[in-house]
Amino acid sequence: MIPCAIAAAAIVAVYALCKCTWWWPRWPRGVPSFLMLHSVSDEVVDASCPNNTIRPRELEALIVRLLKGGYRFRTFTDAASDPGPRDVVLTFDDGYADNYLELLPILRRHGVPATCFVTSRFDDPRFLSRDQLREMDASGLVEIGGHTSDHCVLTSVGLDKARAQIRANKEDLESVLGHPIVSFAYPCGGENDDIVSETRKAGYRFAAAMVKKMRPVGTDPYRIHRQIIPRGMKTWQSYMLATRGKYKI
Repeated sequence: MIPCAIAAAAIVAVYALCKCTWWWPRWPRGVPSFLMLHSVSDEVVDASCPNNTIRPRELEALIVRLLKGGYRFRTFTDAASDPGPRDVVLTFDDGYADNYLELLPILRRHGVPATCFVTSRFDDPRFLSRDQLREMDASGLVEIGGHTSDHCVLTSVGLDKARAQIRANKEDLESVLGHPIVSFAYPCGGENDDIVSETRKAGYRFAAAMVKKMRPVGTDPYRIHRQIIPRGMKTWQSYMLATRGKYKI
């Protein structure tokens, strides 16, 4: 029985190693870690996708751990333009109002930048207002990027509507902020060659996608991978996700 128990334990151990990534090497130099988040709140904002709401204390603990680990925080465009060793990029999709109420104070406390990909839903109190956008932009800590006018999945509408969504959102944000917007994120990762082409033609230089693995950003500046950081993780788990890739819970 003992040899069988040892064999069973060995199988479990090998399986655990395959499922986890704590023993993997860190991302190679020149490959920034782009992280994808959405809402920052103690309460779940979207019940259909609770992992899209990270608690403020969880986010702050991750930032502190990454800083102690010697990682450098950068905006999406800075890291995509000039990737460096141990770069980490915090990105927040949709433009929830809590990005102003909860995220911005955390960034200010630790002096780290982030990027928010924002829709044009300025008059909806759940999302960032024009004044909140201006203050975040003026802080010097937040890059504002595009995310379509009303968060439509671009691959689920006709190309004409997709083009209009991409361009109108860019024009809206540039009108509010008074300067060019050069980064974009496809809602729900909905992209194909035609959508990428329209994104480029609209004047965006970089775009965040949901491809399967991190690659050097020069591989395709319009399909930059991001790693999701879900709600409810322990700090060491989210740290492993941020620095080594997909961690299977």
